[in-house]
Amino acid sequence: MGLVKLEKGQILHRAGSDIVETIEVLVKGSLKISNQFTSITLSVGSFIGIVEAPGTPYNYTIEALEETSVYSYPYDNADDIPNVVRSNPKIAPILAAQSVESAFKCCDIFEKEFEDALSEYEQIISDYNDYPALCIKVGEIAKPFPEIETIEPPEKSDNIKDWAFDFVRALKANEASLKKSLYPLSIEIATGVVMSSYTIFHKISEESKHLIQYRNTLKKTATAFTNTMKAINAKLNDLENNNGDGSVVTIVNALNTILEYSGVSPEIAAKFEEQLSEFKANNNRYDSSDEARALRRSIGSTFYDVYTPAYIKSLNDNNIPIELKMFFMFGFVDEELAGEKNTQILYNMAKAYVPDPDGKVLTIYEWLLKIYNLELEPSRNEFDQDWPTYLREQKSTGQLNQAQVELMTNDPTSRLQFEIHNLFGLGNRMTFGRISSFVPVFDAQNVLRPLDMAYLTVTKINDYYKMIRNLDYGVFCRSAVYSNPEIGITQLHYSEDITPYMILLPNVGSRAALWQEIEGKNRRTPARMVVSIFNTENTEECMIKLFAEFRWEMCKTEQGVHWNDVTDPSLTSMYCDYLQFYKKNPSLSSDMKEKLRTDLKKYNNNYKNMFIADYLAYTKFEAAGSPRLNKVAREILFTFCPFSKDLREKIADNPQYTELISHYNTKIQNLAKPVSNIVAKLKKEDIPIPEAVTKQIEYLRS
Repeated sequence: MGLVKLEKGQILHRAGSDIVETIEVLVKGSLKISNQFTSITLSVGSFIGIVEAPGTPYNYTIEALEETSVYSYPYDNADDIPNVVRSNPKIAPILAAQSVESAFKCCDIFEKEFEDALSEYEQIISDYNDYPALCIKVGEIAKPFPEIETIEPPEKSDNIKDWAFDFVRALKANEASLKKSLYPLSIEIATGVVMSSYTIFHKISEESKHLIQYRNTLKKTATAFTNTMKAINAKLNDLENNNGDGSVVTIVNALNTILEYSGVSPEIAAKFEEQLSEFKANNNRYDSSDEARALRRSIGSTFYDVYTPAYIKSLNDNNIPIELKMFFMFGFVDEELAGEKNTQILYNMAKAYVPDPDGKVLTIYEWLLKIYNLELEPSRNEFDQDWPTYLREQKSTGQLNQAQVELMTNDPTSRLQFEIHNLFGLGNRMTFGRISSFVPVFDAQNVLRPLDMAYLTVTKINDYYKMIRNLDYGVFCRSAVYSNPEIGITQLHYSEDITPYMILLPNVGSRAALWQEIEGKNRRTPARMVVSIFNTENTEECMIKLFAEFRWEMCKTEQGVHWNDVTDPSLTSMYCDYLQFYKKNPSLSSDMKEKLRTDLKKYNNNYKNMFIADYLAYTKFEAAGSPRLNKVAREILFTFCPFSKDLREKIADNPQYTELISHYNTKIQNLAKPVSNIVAKLKKEDIPIPEAVTKQIEYLRS
């Protein structure tokens, strides 16, 4: 105890090893107080070590920045601090002022520590969100990092109130006058200021410890991911520094590789080569001349002649050449036609592709595999015939006999060819968006948007599914009936959410389309939707329109012949009635009627297309509190496509929705009551709750 002199760089106390037994008053020089992440500098008159806990190791290292002297006092508990002030009445005002200074610095340091911790968290989350796209750019397969999903942002504790920060800053701001007029008034005032400052920055020190622990845990949790990101960024830098060269794999004579792999006849191979050569040589290959149209059609035909045998061969190949993967996924056939830069991007995308673990978002290759392996029935053809209906029609017209029908029904190759000709061939042309200009081969001239932005990954599609459910929670729900008389449930109607299949077709296009809303006649099967794997338009609007089309067609399927019968209220019947008789509707003003007349003309009197436009406005603008619809359209949409619970609560005060939401809540309460009675009865009798009942409860809560 007593006076202690330190040389520059000498450690007074070391964190983690020295035990807290003293507090010091700095009488000469300056000291640096530091922990793992930050440090502050204290000058003459400062208390040293009062934020430490007596009898425990130091949390901070205390180092002399120059020749320094401190006076040391025993430190058993916080009551020793006032004793130090009282024993030094001459310097008590200085001790008070320096305590405020220390508290002020602690406030600033703590806020910086918190901002740094938050920044570290946000950087990890930002990198995690970018990670799949970056993997695609460098041709890496994205690894799962489930631990990143578990981390939470740092939170400020209620232990430190805002007034405490404001108080310390106010004392610091008025430092000069307080040194003259307040601190010297009495030893009690000086002691009170010291202890008030001590209380505040002691709490700050405690919170700082929690932040250090948070940052260390965050770093440990994210170590594997951050190391992976460093490697990815290093590869990106190499690619940029080499201008796309360096370690980049060069694709040469891709068409030759594809044709040899497919095993097509020399005649077909030569024909395809000749067609592509002529196509590449024509800079105006998408004009409307008869010659250009004929060439595009012929390429479209030969493309599938090559695709089919190549696909069948690949089914037994565990080492499919990358050129073929690019061919199957993107329609890539020629590096010159695609361009060097696009070829490299497609190469990396094909190499980095990871299938959807839920099996709902599929490339055309994966989809055709399900058809070939008899996992799913082939899709309907352009005449709305499913596979069995098509075979029966072929038999009735004499194209096939009974033996051939029986042979083809479960023949993988026959089913595959049917699917390639219909969903693949027709859907590919449809999603391209410009039917008369369509070619199935990847061409740089069609790339109207950077490929990495246009690329519809599994994650992006699932995000769009999540988005639409957050708006229109029942969009993919189907009504079903559950019955189990043994436990007292004779009939329970429940809703089951059935995620559609989204099939990514190998083209650079602008459309998405509903191919079929159910499989066969089973209403509890997933819909089949198709979209370009590279979408050049506003993808969000494209998806919303697709989901609107599904809403309409699914309602028609469920209603059958009554789909436009207003005596059996449904989305389609009420909407058709609204558009058919809008001129006589007293709820519509003359301006609204005029707008409807104009819109019907714009959409060629197509009620479905009118509904799709209104659904887009409903989910994109009305959901955000920006009115776009008239009262009648709004009521129909909210009745049959109600917003999710969170969104309803958000817009509950909107006068345009208040009454609609009130009616909806009453309806849900009436539906929930019998279900709640069933649950109560089953629990009373100790009977497990059936899954159908649980699903209905979740649906009603949404």
